[in-house]
Amino acid sequence: MKKYWIIPLVLLILSSLAGCAPKKVSIETPPQTSLSSEQQKAVQNSIEYIKNSELASKDRIDTSLIKIDTAEENTWQSVYTDSGKAEESTVDTTDWIITLGDRSGFDFAVIVCDSTTSEVIGYMPME
Repeated sequence: MKKYWIIPLVLLILSSLAGCAPKKVSIETPPQTSLSSEQQKAVQNSIEYIKNSELASKDRIDTSLIKIDTAEENTWQSVYTDSGKAEESTVDTTDWIITLGDRSGFDFAVIVCDSTTSEVIGYMPME
């Protein structure tokens, strides 16, 4: 009779361990079909910019996780171009801040694109 309590005990331990397994965190982003054609082009330009960059984590960035915001008046202060820190006239409040990847870790990039041309203006380093 004593042997029969071992099976439920083992099952209980296994089920409690399965409940402790880390859960994958997902970030909800709107499907790319909800982006305008200009935004889709800006996202593609941002992905190309990242691929050609010197970012250490560029191969780990999940480019399917996309967030697009509009720049604010002081955004230019945090933007770097290929030639250095951006000037005030480089970024305006109609430009897009495109975040690619999961911001909960270090595997993401923040790219600033011109909303008229969809071209990459620069990037915003991690804070």
